[in-house]
Amino acid sequence: MPSLANSQWSESRRDGAVHTPWRQHALLQAVFFLMGGELFLISPLLPTIAEGFGTGIAATALVVTAYGLTYAAASPLLGALAEHLPRRRVILTGLAVMTVGEVLCALAPNLPLLVAARMIGGLGGALMGPAIWAYLAETAAPAERGRAISRGAAAYAGGQIIGVPLGTLVAASFDWRWAFAGISVVMAATGVAIAVRLREPERHVVRPDRRMAALGASFLLWRNRTFRLIMLGNLCAQAARLGTYAYAGALFATRFGYSTETLGLVGALVGVGSFIGSLTAGPVVDRWRAAGRREPVLCVGWGLLLTASLVLAVFAPTGWASIAGFMIAFAAGSAFFSTGQVYLTSELAERRSAAVSWNNSAMYIGTAIGTAVLGATGFGSVGFGIGAALFASAAVGCSALLSMRRDGIRTSHAPR
Repeated sequence: MPSLANSQWSESRRDGAVHTPWRQHALLQAVFFLMGGELFLISPLLPTIAEGFGTGIAATALVVTAYGLTYAAASPLLGALAEHLPRRRVILTGLAVMTVGEVLCALAPNLPLLVAARMIGGLGGALMGPAIWAYLAETAAPAERGRAISRGAAAYAGGQIIGVPLGTLVAASFDWRWAFAGISVVMAATGVAIAVRLREPERHVVRPDRRMAALGASFLLWRNRTFRLIMLGNLCAQAARLGTYAYAGALFATRFGYSTETLGLVGALVGVGSFIGSLTAGPVVDRWRAAGRREPVLCVGWGLLLTASLVLAVFAPTGWASIAGFMIAFAAGSAFFSTGQVYLTSELAERRSAAVSWNNSAMYIGTAIGTAVLGATGFGSVGFGIGAALFASAAVGCSALLSMRRDGIRTSHAPR
């Protein structure tokens, strides 16, 4: 396989130009699709799982948070430690760990073991997620990096579009365990395809003298003010978007009387918003960069759209207007995230995986903070809407400050 991989890379670079290997990217987009579907599948299954285990909804919700918190805590550490390892090996290892987690979810006899299984899945996602984002960025042609990143985000959103209505169907027709079993089978098949077809990218690798050196280099990113602003902006944007959406089901059920089946459709429509926002961001970012403009300026626009649409989502007088607000908010939030990912992977050559792992961690932490803070205000209240708008406005402020900085965040002179 090494000789075949090398010859294929030579084929793609024969004319001296870099060509984006879209077929290779499709393999990794399939992984993101499964991750997105698995993550958003849980929400509609919570009542069924709670009934099966004889537990309350609040306690069963640990199944949702276990994955996100594990991912947020482990991603920066694993991203730094695995930075110098072959991307393909890291991706396959993470996919194997996550598949094991899905199997254990299907077999879990009680809630604590189900939560533990979800944590194992979070570890797998934390290991392979940054490596996949880095792979997409470093194998894409510079002029197409925005599209490569945004298509990965769109694949994740596509999983949400399928996962939410599928979850309601499984909850109504079959045992919830079959959902996890089915995902594990598809993940295993995807892993086989990656093992056979995915090529290792050519890249300059800096091998640390010891593991602590790799972790130290990752944490040193936080000494750069520009990097901190990017992380804070993403945290606030996701706190606004995902923190508000955490209460969308309760909002639609109490204010507009929507049934569980209808809420599944709402979740799918919101996923469509994420999908459209992710796909739209790619070409826009590529053209923006080609014109010599900087990504933070573009993020200001996404953040303003996010702010306005969340206000509409919370205070809309009709259900369809509120759905439209959520769809636009998720489109803007996804575009904000994708644009930030492009900025990070373009500016940081040798630390792409570490930088992306921190950015993903900021997203999950932002979700937790947004859910806690907005939940304390009372969903659908004036304070709830103001809180969501303030989070989004903070993201705008961070992007505005970034747009005025000229020092960048690159830590090496590797080519962009």
